[in-house]
Amino acid sequence: MSTDITTTPGSTESSKDSLVRDLKGIVGKADHLLKDAGHTVAEEFSATRHAMSEKACGAATATHEYVRANPWKIIGIAAAAGAFIGALISRR
Repeated sequence: MSTDITTTPGSTESSKDSLVRDLKGIVGKADHLLKDAGHTVAEEFSATRHAMSEKACGAATATHEYVRANPWKIIGIAAAAGAFIGALISRR
């Protein structure tokens, strides 16, 4: 059994044009989806960055207030940490 495929030049060209048109449409839609996804990610990143910035400022403020209220305790902790790090370094 042999199968002969015969096409006319006009039908091949119209199929090719239709395929090119469909592919351009798909590429256009994909580009639009990628841009929308990029904008969404940028907005979420901005919101997350803002929230983290506010939390960091709150932590810095709380740390500053604690140090102001307990200066000798902080000096003792810093001295102990320094002695511990010094002991670790001197062992090498």
